[in-house]
Amino acid sequence: MNQRTRWLFAALALLLAAGGCGQSHLVNATGRLTYQGQPVPSTRLTFLPDDQTRAAHGLTDDNGNFTVTYSRTQTGMPRGWFTVVLSYDMSVDEELHKIPPKASHELKAVIARYSDPKTSGLRYEITKSGQFLDIDLK
Repeated sequence: MNQRTRWLFAALALLLAAGGCGQSHLVNATGRLTYQGQPVPSTRLTFLPDDQTRAAHGLTDDNGNFTVTYSRTQTGMPRGWFTVVLSYDMSVDEELHKIPPKASHELKAVIARYSDPKTSGLRYEITKSGQFLDIDLK
């Protein structure tokens, strides 16, 4: 094997190792957000880690279900403790009054109560892949 071929194999090995490292620490997490037993639609959940690393996010569908993502291309989140903050995510069609609001004024006020990490009170520990978070707002 010549010098050039060895370098090519070494570079390929490094690329494969680096590609596998980026997602290995992430675990899949899903959940459902409800208020008084009813689904909370169009709500962005931001999972702020206690260790001050990068946040993970989720966005509820019309049934209150969400999947946590770490980036645009990576689903999941690292293990650990998280404070969850909420914000209503108005769609363009809703903003342009093409569709009615998905959340009432009352529900938007409830969501807003959980918008500050200092007062949110929503704390969850992520321990394993496939974890389901059942979040019921009070």
